[in-house]
Amino acid sequence: MLDTLSSEDFAPLLGQCCRFRAAPWPELELQVQSIRQKPLSQVPGREGSERTPFVVELVATAATELVDAVGQLQLPAAGELPARTLDNVWISRTGAMGRDRRYCYFQLPFN
Repeated sequence: MLDTLSSEDFAPLLGQCCRFRAAPWPELELQVQSIRQKPLSQVPGREGSERTPFVVELVATAATELVDAVGQLQLPAAGELPARTLDNVWISRTGAMGRDRRYCYFQLPFN
């Protein structure tokens, strides 16, 4: 299922919260902060035949020691999209880089 997702699938979720589960970590609530297209990450020669790579940027709503993990991401219903669960999702923590350092930031890359 992950290979069929595009950045447009996440657009209705901007500002919404989803839940990430990965043992042994406690469940983590993440807010969808932004979606960035990454066209330079495209495999050369495959432009136009595959989706454009993109990154979903997330912010944790509570403090966490999680750095990166593979787990299950529960997406809420939004617009005409039903609630969905994505399995084997990898999220990775990113630096605050000019953002509020009190929050924990993550990225969900799709190549």
